[in-house]
Amino acid sequence: MLNETTKKLVDEITKNFAASKESISSSFGELLSLLIDKLQLSQDKKFVFLLLGKTGVGKSSTVNSLLSKEIANVGKYDATTMQVQEYEHEMNGIKCLIIDTPGLCDDIPEKANNQKYIELIQNQVKQIDLLWFVTRLDDSRVGEDEKKGIQIISEAFTPKVWEHSVIVFTRANKADDYLEELQERTKRIRDEIAKHTGHEIANKIPSVAVDNKSQTTPDGKRWLEELYTQVFIRMSERGAIPFLMATATRINKTQSNKDKREPNWTFYNNYEFETGDKEDVTSEFNVNDFVFTGIQKELIKKKIIELIPVLAVAGASVGAVVGGPIGSAIGGVVGAAVGSIFYFFS
Repeated sequence: MLNETTKKLVDEITKNFAASKESISSSFGELLSLLIDKLQLSQDKKFVFLLLGKTGVGKSSTVNSLLSKEIANVGKYDATTMQVQEYEHEMNGIKCLIIDTPGLCDDIPEKANNQKYIELIQNQVKQIDLLWFVTRLDDSRVGEDEKKGIQIISEAFTPKVWEHSVIVFTRANKADDYLEELQERTKRIRDEIAKHTGHEIANKIPSVAVDNKSQTTPDGKRWLEELYTQVFIRMSERGAIPFLMATATRINKTQSNKDKREPNWTFYNNYEFETGDKEDVTSEFNVNDFVFTGIQKELIKKKIIELIPVLAVAGASVGAVVGGPIGSAIGGVVGAAVGSIFYFFS
């Protein structure tokens, strides 16, 4: 049931549409009620990221950049044994769990004990909404240790785990020929994953290059919004709505995509890579809003409709007018989520 304040606002918006000869569904109030019910059911749920990649490639730093919080610790693991590190956090009232697997993709003495690692991961990891395979763009080959990690994860969770996954390339600024290396590295990793899944699954896994030292990749494009887009559209249905709700307050509902305002990046947490290079790789935003391109908005909108089919009836005019007012009227995490959802329909 809609609260009285929201009901009055919906009635007022409907009248305004009628007065301006705009079209709005007569069942808009019912649509909004169903949307609120769906979001309320997701408030107590969580989303889970599983990170796979060598120690020191920037897994934690990239997750922290996406979520704009230091959720996963950025530090030096002792890459001599298999571990499972869990980081729990709450964002906008929504719980999230980041699971890291230091040692799994490292060339460690116990690498022959694959079955032990499989059992360890199966015992500790009960939910995966998105698997991140993180590797360096400037590392031209798929190492034997990374191949081992891909094999273990595939055997521990079946090849279907890759249906909800994304390939993340760090250190994009270190590539000699950025676009060529991105294409070639993506192909090589997909080919390796395909040994366990087949090409039909592997070739659908998106890749995103990131640079935790800059807001753009070498081609001048912003990577954070692209990472957000691919993470959201690849997540399981179970985790996607909680993820959207957790990040709703960072989705700018008024700023034009043509606005060139950039985040004020502050670098901290000096981190030593396996190569011995020391770089500041974690970034903190003073400006938290995402600025999506038209294509990114359409991809996210399509995913939202898959999750909440009733929203397919919401036209562009509805999204443009009701997002902010309705979200403010509802208030809280649900209101923020309603506002951000309608932003993608504007």
